[in-house]
Amino acid sequence: MGGEKNPDGVKTYPADQHDLDSYVQASGQLSQLRAPLLLDSSDPHARLFVAAFDGTGNSMYKDDPKNHTNVAGVVQQLEAGMHRNIGYGYVEGPGTQDGWLKSTRDQMSGRTFEPRVEQMYRQFTEQSKQWLDQDPKAQINVAGIGFSRGAEQEAAFARLVHERGIQDPSGATYSKDKDGNITGVEFSKPPLVAPGQVPQAVGLFDPVGTGEPRNHDRRLPPSVMSGFQITAEDERRDLFKSTSILREGFSEDKRFLNVTVGGAHSNIGGSYELNGLSIRSGNLMTDYLNGLSDKPFLDKRAEPQDPTLNVVHRSDKHQFFYTTRDFRDGQRDHTDIVASKQQVKDHSVPDPTRKEPIDERMDGRFERRPVPIGDTPGKQATPQAAAQEGSDIDRTFARLTEAARNRDDGAFRAAAQDHARSDAGQAWLQNGREQYQQMKAEQAQAAPQQPTQPPPAQQQPPPQQEPPSAHPRAPGL
Repeated sequence: MGGEKNPDGVKTYPADQHDLDSYVQASGQLSQLRAPLLLDSSDPHARLFVAAFDGTGNSMYKDDPKNHTNVAGVVQQLEAGMHRNIGYGYVEGPGTQDGWLKSTRDQMSGRTFEPRVEQMYRQFTEQSKQWLDQDPKAQINVAGIGFSRGAEQEAAFARLVHERGIQDPSGATYSKDKDGNITGVEFSKPPLVAPGQVPQAVGLFDPVGTGEPRNHDRRLPPSVMSGFQITAEDERRDLFKSTSILREGFSEDKRFLNVTVGGAHSNIGGSYELNGLSIRSGNLMTDYLNGLSDKPFLDKRAEPQDPTLNVVHRSDKHQFFYTTRDFRDGQRDHTDIVASKQQVKDHSVPDPTRKEPIDERMDGRFERRPVPIGDTPGKQATPQAAAQEGSDIDRTFARLTEAARNRDDGAFRAAAQDHARSDAGQAWLQNGREQYQQMKAEQAQAAPQQPTQPPPAQQQPPPQQEPPSAHPRAPGL
């Protein structure tokens, strides 16, 4: 695969032992991270909201499923799981709106940064109000994830939650532009939860802040109790300098961690069809998110051993205008500034390169423990893979049941089509075809020979309805 074009449209080269070992080492570091228990299943009032910001040009609604990111994968698992005490919000990445000119401008600049953060905050407040209406004693915590500019948006969202608390959406008045983007909001009722009182955690896939994000404050606030950042080692593009939202390695008494692993930008966040590295990165984040709960709520994926899948993409070849001058020494450049440009200019923050210190009083409310590293499913023949397949079927059944209960034909069809496209669904269909062919052969062999009568018309298996073709993948960054 090295040097040749592949399904992802750019050249690749094989991930070497250093690249693969970097994920093992990152997992070892993660096992030492002291994560807070934000979701305790024994507490009937505990609630966790997962805020998920996708990367530039990435949409789980419009992209082919094989090009979904790790962020989309988390959301899809939550969507299928229907956890009583876990809610989620999802925001597509910049540059995913309809219209070539609008999407191109947004992909280049990230100009919809603030509207997308406000869109997530609206989802968060609406879910929170629903929880509090059902249980006035509900204790709401947040785990935010993001990829690329979506990771930068998650950092800004964490600040917004800290500064606003949980506002009452029934008293919200929104201003929007002609494209429906939120440009302003006013709240007329007291907050449901006061500012600075919502505990948070963040999970960041290779943050990149080119353009608009750098006009915003992305310093993690005191209410962020924990954070985990995965940084790509082999991203070459000058426009894709990694933002050190978290300092490299451990910080604040092993409550925060930034690891560097082999691969380019989307080898970390996902969206490539040749996805050996992004699966490994996704599994790291799955372990981190599961570590925020006493019971795992996400499944890890089998990590491919096929060398054709374990590759590093030459992402700098996606567009002719990408330059790589700063990678000439073989080292990716980083930016440490996480305060806004205006804050830097005004010298209005003590240190524009660092997050704010953790709220130690809030921290004292939580039990901390090392992140448990879950088992990684093996090959299809292993017991772990069989269990994984079983859980997939259970989730599909749950989705079908929920759709039927709500009389939602679209959701029912989507669940059925997703299962038909899955490995388990395809295996089931193939097994059915093989059994049908075997039964037909046995019937033909057992039938008496009657040459004087015309042979009966050959029975055909019922036609299988093909799932609708997915949207073609949008040009990635």
